[in-house]
Amino acid sequence: MEQFEEDISSHLPSDPLEYQGVEELESEAFNRGLPEQGMTPRSADDHGFSDSGQWVAGDFEHTAPIKASPVILLIDDEKPFRDVLKKVLSKAGYDVVEAANGAEGINRFYDKRADMIITDVIMPEKEGIETIIELKKVYPEVKLIVMSGGGWYGTDIDFDMAKKLGARTLHKPFALQELLGAVAELLN
Repeated sequence: MEQFEEDISSHLPSDPLEYQGVEELESEAFNRGLPEQGMTPRSADDHGFSDSGQWVAGDFEHTAPIKASPVILLIDDEKPFRDVLKKVLSKAGYDVVEAANGAEGINRFYDKRADMIITDVIMPEKEGIETIIELKKVYPEVKLIVMSGGGWYGTDIDFDMAKKLGARTLHKPFALQELLGAVAELLN
């Protein structure tokens, strides 16, 4: 049991704020009725374990891609939330480029074209829907995940538009395994 706890603790965030962010995200998702347990790293004793980028949950497994890592452009104006997601996605083997708003996200996309865009809806300078409409014109095959915690008018209109643009939608807060499952499904 001690070995298991040591293996798990080596994969948890060492920064107390980041650890708290993961805990809050998971706990809020659980309160919405999502699975209590999130992604957990495979044990180093597992046969076939090759690196700490392998994660398991339930009946599916997320592993770092064998080829060049897919690039994910993560756009969210809340830095602590963005930091948590970047860490989780990076540990899962993805190359993550981050931006604080849609305008910055478009610039980052042109600097390094992404295979997937994960964006918040409500942001300063350029909102998520406006951003993905602009980027889909240039690169129609890009995979999309649109997330939102709502706003004064809710998320229904934005999520309907996002779905018409081919995006998967996630209501904040969500379980980390929910995000990783959606990313793996869309990129494979």
